[in-house]
Amino acid sequence: MPRRKTTRGLPKNISCPQCGKRFCTATNVLQHMNQPTSSCYGASLAEEVGLLASANFLEGAVHRETSRPREDAEVSGTHWYYNDEDTDMGPPTADVSVRPDYDVDPTPAVNAYESQREQLSGSRRFIETYEGCAEMFPGGETFMDQFRNDRYAEKRRENIYFPWASRQEWEFASWLLRSRLSMAAIDNLLSLEIIKSVPLSFHSAKELRSRAETLPPGPLWLCETLTTEYPTKEPPLLFYRNPIECLQALLSHPHFESHISFVPRRVWTCAAKICRIYDEWLSGDRAWSMQEALPPGATLLGVVLSSDKTNISVMSGNCMAHPLLISLANIDKHIRSKTSLHAYLLLALLPIAKFTHKNTRVRSLLQDRLVHQALNIVLSPLKTAASVGIMMSDPTNTLAAIHTACSQSSPTDYTNFLKAIKPLRLNGVVEPFWKLWPLSDPSDFITPEVLHHFHRMFWDHDVKWCIAATGAVELDFRFSIIQTLVGYRAFNEGISKLKQVTGRDHRAIQRYIIAAVAGSVPRKFLMAIRALLDFRYLAQAPSFTMRSIDRVASALQEFHNHKEAIVSQGVRADWKIPKLELLQSVVPSIRQSGAVMQWSADITEHAHVEEIKVPARASNNQNYNSQIVRHLDRLDKCFRFDLATSLEHRVNKEGGDEDSSDLDVDEEHEPDAEKIHPSDYSSPTRRLLNYFSISSSLLLGARPSARKPYCTFAMATTAFHLATKPSLRLTVDEAATTYQLPALEGAIATFFANGDTCFQGREHATNKLYIWHKVRVQQLSYHDRNLLPPQTLRAIPPASANPYGRYDPVIVSVHPQSDWPRSGLAGHSVSQLRIIFRLSRSDLFLAYVQHFNIATNVSPATGMHLLKRAVGGNGQRVGEVIPLTRIRSPAHLVPNFGRVAHSRLTSLSSYELSNDFWLNKYFSKEFYYALSLT
Repeated sequence: MPRRKTTRGLPKNISCPQCGKRFCTATNVLQHMNQPTSSCYGASLAEEVGLLASANFLEGAVHRETSRPREDAEVSGTHWYYNDEDTDMGPPTADVSVRPDYDVDPTPAVNAYESQREQLSGSRRFIETYEGCAEMFPGGETFMDQFRNDRYAEKRRENIYFPWASRQEWEFASWLLRSRLSMAAIDNLLSLEIIKSVPLSFHSAKELRSRAETLPPGPLWLCETLTTEYPTKEPPLLFYRNPIECLQALLSHPHFESHISFVPRRVWTCAAKICRIYDEWLSGDRAWSMQEALPPGATLLGVVLSSDKTNISVMSGNCMAHPLLISLANIDKHIRSKTSLHAYLLLALLPIAKFTHKNTRVRSLLQDRLVHQALNIVLSPLKTAASVGIMMSDPTNTLAAIHTACSQSSPTDYTNFLKAIKPLRLNGVVEPFWKLWPLSDPSDFITPEVLHHFHRMFWDHDVKWCIAATGAVELDFRFSIIQTLVGYRAFNEGISKLKQVTGRDHRAIQRYIIAAVAGSVPRKFLMAIRALLDFRYLAQAPSFTMRSIDRVASALQEFHNHKEAIVSQGVRADWKIPKLELLQSVVPSIRQSGAVMQWSADITEHAHVEEIKVPARASNNQNYNSQIVRHLDRLDKCFRFDLATSLEHRVNKEGGDEDSSDLDVDEEHEPDAEKIHPSDYSSPTRRLLNYFSISSSLLLGARPSARKPYCTFAMATTAFHLATKPSLRLTVDEAATTYQLPALEGAIATFFANGDTCFQGREHATNKLYIWHKVRVQQLSYHDRNLLPPQTLRAIPPASANPYGRYDPVIVSVHPQSDWPRSGLAGHSVSQLRIIFRLSRSDLFLAYVQHFNIATNVSPATGMHLLKRAVGGNGQRVGEVIPLTRIRSPAHLVPNFGRVAHSRLTSLSSYELSNDFWLNKYFSKEFYYALSLT
């Protein structure tokens, strides 16, 4: 380990808001951030170039540091402090330590982008944490402890890659083990002469896999044969792992260390407790009430379970698996919702038995009972952990209803028992898995699920209603001529005949359905469909205030106020829709368990591919379950070994460096021991391309070789990126002809006459125009100012393949500075981007846009603005030249088709030949929030 720098007895209690490095005084922090060689130097000056809003970041750093308890201190009582975002409110659990074994107490580093996001958000949150919980005790094993205490630890002191000869051999072996190659294919590969020339310590697939079995294991797999109450064709086998061990693996995972919270909290917009904020599970009322039921000092872990059948065989075979996945609700939802981070672990493969009973309903009943029987076995350690010293009642009387059914008919008399449970709305399970599980009740732990309750319901009902009301041919034609932005799906063949529709398709159809049916259906019918879509969009927000929760409830109520119009249209006979009834539980669930988006099955459905289907396809198509768990166990060992050796290798490498620097040397150049932290080595989040950061580094001279003018630049809320080489080089007259813009020269002259006198007379007309067909635009999210993926805007002139060109609509700021998206359309206009250019003798990037007039404010039926093209007295479209930096966001327009869409319109001509458009706020959730929540 590197020698730590002497601090002359002063504690390091203040963190740099950019990199998280700790210092003794605020002066040291400022000196560190003002060093030109420091990575924090650019971010500290970004405020001066207009990239960051002003804020007292040092004060925020002090609050963040002092609010985090030390290992030798208990969590402080209920206290108040503000922060710009939800951060970790507590220490690790008492008996399950998640802190790596380092010589110093590491503080999770705050990276440069996180600090930038905090500065940009500008909204403070006042947080009340629960008093006297999450008490921490010494002891426990960390991830690295398990690696260092392995039975081969002595041999790994000489070679950390044992049982492999070297790092290079481990990388090759790891690639073979992770690949989908069969054992025969691996043997063939190892038998090649070129491979034999490499000195490997293994020579066959069998020897390779036997060595992999000696790697430090994760949670072990168990197998148990279940006893059924009725004969089956084959004995049902249950493959499962201990859930406590799986939770331990998540808690001790180095990637998740700084993204786990343990203390329930109440988040407010101000200290007066007027407006509550709900986002993470720990910010809901349910976590707070559960913590109150626990003994003082106890730590609350929220267990997330997901189960759904999935097909294994392809095209034939009818083989299915029933996986049970487990995760931790304490992990930040933006981390848990990323499928690439594997925050969901496969806990069990539930048996799918083939009962010999002739009655289909009885077989279904027996399968349900078998599933709960298996869940009782798998989850029994969790029940034991939750039930020590706690007694709970059954608030929903579900167990009482089961007792009533059993008193009326014997559970083994399947035919009569099915009749007895039907009026009680039971599924026939006598021993539900959640029985005797404290703090667990279906009304609480079954939360609304976005993928099936929102999107699937939309496809099964809303779309069918619209098709019936509009007509399949007409609606398909309307969808086929809607132009979409880059990255968004187009429906060239319509939607009525779509097969094998996925959740992504459901969301894509939602973007255009309101504008597509507008004018072809009765007004109240459209209002009902629009209100239900508003409900879905509002309910998918990442965080909620009390006001936004009221909006969600109001949208659902508006649907109920107008739903009879759907019945009157003859497309629906009654309202016996279970998923529609479940929508009533969304608002209570937000208050109890936080944002519903964190419970979406998108993540677990994707996990089925990597946890079930990929291992199954790597098998020999026999005994799928046993081969799946063996494959996953081998991959888990490889992953844990790879991570542990990577951390150990870097620790040893940095620990071997000699610290010969003088104590007076600036701390930026010191190999500080606090830098040896897993978050320095591998980040658990995929980094988005950050044009804000690139623009800042260019302005601060971090890339002296970059060509000027810089093609990446940013304003406070929007960043831009252009290709280094322009698409075209034309004169003004040539550009006016190519882009069919006769007023281009006059617009350029007007722009420079009003704001720039570097060109006299028609001097600008003799300049070459450097023209770009595309520009990349990056924004910040509405709720928390997180970085959004860049989007491409096009201004492509007419060509033989597209005689009308492609010109995307944009939101343009009337003034140089604006607070988009918080301000909505106030101070903004809607325009069409016609050309992106720069004069050869100017460093200013410009755009020629043609404007739209807002004919109405908001249509009550569609909830959208109706736009008309701005036309001058001469009949020409009104346009002007503006700085490119005045563009704030992409927009999306849909032609106002009226009662019947014109039959001559095509996907290429529909926008250029139309004059009336709907400003489609539904094309993205961020655009929807900007136009609806202001």
